[in-house]
Amino acid sequence: MYYQEMPDCPDFYKKIALINNMRMAWEQHVYWNRLLLISTAERLKDLPDVTERLLQNPYDIASIFMPYYGNDAAARLASLITEHLQIGAELITALRNNKNDEAGKLNKEWCINAGKMAEAFSRLNPNYNLEELRGMMRRHLELASQETEARLAGNYRADIEAFNKAEKEAIMMADYFTFGIMKQFPHKFT
Repeated sequence: MYYQEMPDCPDFYKKIALINNMRMAWEQHVYWNRLLLISTAERLKDLPDVTERLLQNPYDIASIFMPYYGNDAAARLASLITEHLQIGAELITALRNNKNDEAGKLNKEWCINAGKMAEAFSRLNPNYNLEELRGMMRRHLELASQETEARLAGNYRADIEAFNKAEKEAIMMADYFTFGIMKQFPHKFT
């Protein structure tokens, strides 16, 4: 967890801690994805270290959900998000290497994984609408794809624009998850 709650602090601070933790985790998700994209596209030597740091992110996200939904649910989320990141990394590499058949297969796997993530989140909380989550996950993949295509084509302005949209989308997703938790567990914020 990024921000620690203070004992006996007013509900306002407990809410702010959850908002900050969730936003930071999802922002880190898109930031480290971006760094992975750049390192892969440009064949940078930092790729193993960037990958290692990126793969910490699923556990950062899961740790936020764990106090509300338990270890099993958190482990399921971490597993699905890890799979999402690994498929995405393989997809970037396939696209960079012009392996279009492999990229097509990986893209299908990525979409299936996104559907599984939407279902897993929707099962946690009655405030998480499955269709809304599917839409968010699709949009997340679309923006990551736009960013990847632009970067690999050397269109850095479009790459940056896609990343800016991805960052805003990540914050929106974070807030969606946060407010769902607050609605489901109001007693935890008093």
